[in-house]
Amino acid sequence: MKEIVLDKVIRQVGNRTDGVIRFGQKADGSHFEIPVIIIKGNKTGPTLLADGATHGDETEGTEAILRIAKDYEKGDFAGTFVGVPALNMEAFNLVRRASLTDGFNLNRIFPGNKDTYITHRLAAVYTERVLSTIDAAICFHGGGDVLHLEPLCGYMPDGECGEKAKAMAEAFNAGYVWHISNLPFGGMTAHVCVDMGIPCVIPEVGSHCSRLHNRQRDIQTCYQGIKNIMISMGMLDEKAPERVKQIVMELHYLHAYNGGIQTPVRQPGEIVEKGETLCVMQDMFGNQIEEMKAPWRGVVIGFWSVPVIHPGDWWSLYGKILD
Repeated sequence: MKEIVLDKVIRQVGNRTDGVIRFGQKADGSHFEIPVIIIKGNKTGPTLLADGATHGDETEGTEAILRIAKDYEKGDFAGTFVGVPALNMEAFNLVRRASLTDGFNLNRIFPGNKDTYITHRLAAVYTERVLSTIDAAICFHGGGDVLHLEPLCGYMPDGECGEKAKAMAEAFNAGYVWHISNLPFGGMTAHVCVDMGIPCVIPEVGSHCSRLHNRQRDIQTCYQGIKNIMISMGMLDEKAPERVKQIVMELHYLHAYNGGIQTPVRQPGEIVEKGETLCVMQDMFGNQIEEMKAPWRGVVIGFWSVPVIHPGDWWSLYGKILD
């Protein structure tokens, strides 16, 4: 197994090394960088990666990674923990979904290309220098600045790797397990992991909706989820908490046809029957111009959370219940 090589070590104390991987120099002499935390356990074992802020406005995973790193920096576990608190550092600094430099969505262009745009280069360098060194991955996402999402953990059901990822997703212990088989897009970190035979899970936790009152709760969900997966992989000699009741579902991204002022009708976590109303939309004169109905029996996982919605935007994130 390859090891991660850092371009600059910022701090090295005991079992923990903090540093950066560089993937481009700017005109002012500064660099595009990926912050990386590497903690070697006191016993041999697997290498687990946890990364956050692939989208710069999704930060709950970021804070959880920092807490895990602090709590286990003495290496009281088996294997190696690799934490990347903010993969898309430029977008993170701007609290934006994507980088301003080229505007590309990092989670749609993996495995990237080192010979084109800087975000494509970021994906390619990350694939080559980080993903190629690990045994399993937790890639944190969330609702960011425009969506509400109930906490879930997704996996891609592909062969033996998929079975391992499923076990990780269940161990994460969110209320919803996302069976990812119908994504309308590709190019995610998880797609590359599957191609490389690396089990990967995608927790979606938190958003701007919950940060005022539930920021610490959502960070704790991510923190405990990392621990739960470490326990399931034999990295931590701790007892896993009791499993919550989990609903296995297939998440569907339902789009608005028009633009206007939208209002969710159903509450997060509510079970909805086929044909019942999920959301409604008005124009600027108060006329209802669109109504979204449930395409099948399912559960409300999330929705567009700001009043103004554009034609074609994701409107409802609706889970088709599988179990």
